Amino acid sequence: MRLSCAHPGEEGKGTNGATSLFRVLFLLLLETNSFGANAAVTSCPHCEARCCSLHIQLYKQLRVDVNCTQPHHAVIVVDKETTTVTAACNETSLIHDNGCLTDLPVNICDFPSIRAVSLRYNNLTTFPRLTCLHRLLVLNLTGNAITQVPEGAFHGLPELREVYLDGNVITSIHPDAFDPHVTALQIFTIANNLLTVVNPWLFFLPYEFCEFDFSNNHIKDLSNEHHRNINMSENYGPGLVNFSYNNIVSPGKEFMKFGIKNIDQTMKFVMWGFDFRHNPFHCDCQMYELIGLFDNLTLFVWADALNVTCGSPPKFKDVPLNKVPLDELVCNVTENCPSSCTCTKRPYYQDLLVNCTYKRLPTLPDDTPEGSLTMNMIQNAITRLDWQHYLKRVIHLNLTDNHLRDIDWQAALALRNVKTLDLRGNDLHHVPSTLQVVSPNALYLDTHTLRCTCDLEWFAAWARYYVGDNIRKVTCLSEKDGRHVLLINATRKELGCEENNDSTPHVTLVSIILVVAVVVATPILAVVFRHEVLVLKHRLFYRHHTEKHFPALLDDLRYDVFVSTASDSDNDATWVSRILLPAMDRRRLTYFVPQRDYLPGAIPMDEVVQTLRQSKCALILLSPDYLAQPICCFQFRQAYDMMVKEGRGRVFVVCLQKVKRGQVQDRFLRAMLNLNMAYSGHCPEHLDAVLSRI
Repeated sequence: MRLSCAHPGEEGKGTNGATSLFRVLFLLLLETNSFGANAAVTSCPHCEARCCSLHIQLYKQLRVDVNCTQPHHAVIVVDKETTTVTAACNETSLIHDNGCLTDLPVNICDFPSIRAVSLRYNNLTTFPRLTCLHRLLVLNLTGNAITQVPEGAFHGLPELREVYLDGNVITSIHPDAFDPHVTALQIFTIANNLLTVVNPWLFFLPYEFCEFDFSNNHIKDLSNEHHRNINMSENYGPGLVNFSYNNIVSPGKEFMKFGIKNIDQTMKFVMWGFDFRHNPFHCDCQMYELIGLFDNLTLFVWADALNVTCGSPPKFKDVPLNKVPLDELVCNVTENCPSSCTCTKRPYYQDLLVNCTYKRLPTLPDDTPEGSLTMNMIQNAITRLDWQHYLKRVIHLNLTDNHLRDIDWQAALALRNVKTLDLRGNDLHHVPSTLQVVSPNALYLDTHTLRCTCDLEWFAAWARYYVGDNIRKVTCLSEKDGRHVLLINATRKELGCEENNDSTPHVTLVSIILVVAVVVATPILAVVFRHEVLVLKHRLFYRHHTEKHFPALLDDLRYDVFVSTASDSDNDATWVSRILLPAMDRRRLTYFVPQRDYLPGAIPMDEVVQTLRQSKCALILLSPDYLAQPICCFQFRQAYDMMVKEGRGRVFVVCLQKVKRGQVQDRFLRAMLNLNMAYSGHCPEHLDAVLSRI
C-alpha cells in the first residue's frame, strides 16, 4: 500500500489511526520518563524508518522577533525558559508559522546548529539561502509565495532529510537544486504548485527513499537538460513518486528521454511506486507496452495506484488502462503516407496498416512509411503488380477485386517475406516462377483464370506437400482442348510443353548459299571471335577429353556443384535459398556455396581453388552485383580454366538479372553470353535443364 507521512506541524494531515496512536504513546512514554521517574532524557527524538517524520516540536524552539511593518528586519531571540519536554532535548528548531516573514531572520547564521526550520504560511517570495545551516534536517516552507527553486538551493546541507514546499506558486525546480552527493533526503513534497516540467534526476537517487510528491501541479513533460541516460548496471531508489492530478499524456514516451528503449528496461523500477492517477493519458500506440504490462503489475503493486484511466481519445475516456483493448491502441502516421490512403501503426499486430481500399488507384503507391507493412489495396484499378522498394517489408498484401493481369518477376521475388498474398478477383493468366518464394499457405489465387503454359511447370513441385484449398483447387485452362487442369497434378503435356518434332528440315538454295558464305568468312570470324571459337572448342571436346585423361575423376569428387554468386545481393541470395537450393536438394545433389561453407579463417582465393578441384561443375549466377565483385570474377576464371580448359568439368552460366555486355570484362564469359550459352534463372525449364545435365 502507499506509505503516508505527516508533515511537521500538521498533525493528522495524511496520517492514519496507527500513526496517531503511535505519537500519543510516544509522548506519554516521554512524559512518564521525564516526570514520573524524575530522570532526565538526554536524547532527542529520531526516526529509524524511512517514512516517519521528525517531531520537531520536541526540539528546543527558537523565537522570532518581527515587526510586520518591517518583516525583513526579523531576528531570532533565545528564550531562557523552555517547556520541560523541550528542555530535555538540546537540539534547536526555528518554528514561526502563520506569520509575516518575507525572508529568513537576519541573524539565522548565528545559529548554525539549527536542526529544523518551519516557516509555514508566511510571505516568502524567493527561496531562502540556507547554506550556513549545515546540520539542518527538516525544512518546511509550505503555504508561502515562492516562485522558483534555484540552482544550489540545497547545497551544503548534507544531513537534510525532509523538505516541504507545498502550496506555493513554484513554476520550476532547477535540476541542480540538490547536492549531487545527497545521501539523507527521504521526503520531498511540492504539491499544489504551478510546475509544468520536472527533471526526474531530482528523484533518481542512488538509495531507497520515502516519497517525492509532485501531485496537483500542471506537469506535462519530463525534462533531461543534461542528456543523462539511465545506467542499467546501477541501482536507483526505490521510493514513491506521486504525479497524480497533473497533465501527463504519455509516461512511457517521457521516460524514453532517459535512455529507456523498451518496456523491459522499465522493470528496473518495478519496486518503485509511481502514482499517475488523474492524468489525461492519451491511449494510443505510445501506451501499448505500458498498458500491456498492467495485468502483471496487479499481482504485486498497490491496487489503488493502478486505478489509472485514459483521458483520450473520446472512445477511451475514463476507461481504466487494464480495460483498454490492446488491438485498438493505434496511431495515425502521416509521414510518407500516400495522399489517398490512411496509415495506422498497430503495435498489437506488429505492423503498419496502409489502407487504400476503393481509391481506384492504377498502381501501387510509390512510397510508404517505415516498418512492416499490411497493405489493403482492395477494389482499385491496378493492372500490373510492379516492383517497389518497400515490397520486401510487406507481410500482408490484399489485391482482391482489381484488374490485375500481370506480375513483374522482380516484384514477386521481393515479396519473399509476405505471410498472406491475396490475388483473387482479378484476371491473372500467368504468374512468374519467382512467385514460388512465397509459401503456398500464404498465396490465394482464383481457381479458373490461369492459362496452361510451360511457365507454370514449377507449380506442381512447389505445392506438392501443401493441401490447403487456396492452392489445391487452382486450375489452368488448356488451349488444346479447352478443359481446366488441376495445376498440382498437371503434366508437361497438359501444360503444352511437349516439343513438336514432326517438322523435317529442308535444304534450300538459300541454305547452301549461307553455308558457302560461312566457309568463306570462317578465317575472318575465327580471328574476330577467337574467344567464341575457343569456347566452342572446349565444349565440343569436353566429353572426349574427360573420358580419355580422367577416367576415374568423377568418382573422387566431393561436390556436384560449386555455386558462384554475389555475396552482397539480397535478390541473388533469396533466389539461391528459395529456388536453387531446394531444387538441388530434390535431386540429391551435393553443393558448395562459398558465402555459407567457407572455413573460418580460410584464405578465400585458396579455398576457391581447392574446392573447385573437388567439384564436378560450377554454376555461375550472373547479375550486375556479381560482375562488380572481384572475387566473383576470380571464381569464374578459375572455374573455366580448371574445368573447361582442362576438361575436368563443366561451367553453367545462369542469368538472374540482365547485364550489359560492356560490363563483362572476362572475354570467355562474354563469349559464352554472345553464344547464347547462358540460362535464365526465372524459367523453371532452364533450371531443370541445367540440373539434369550435372
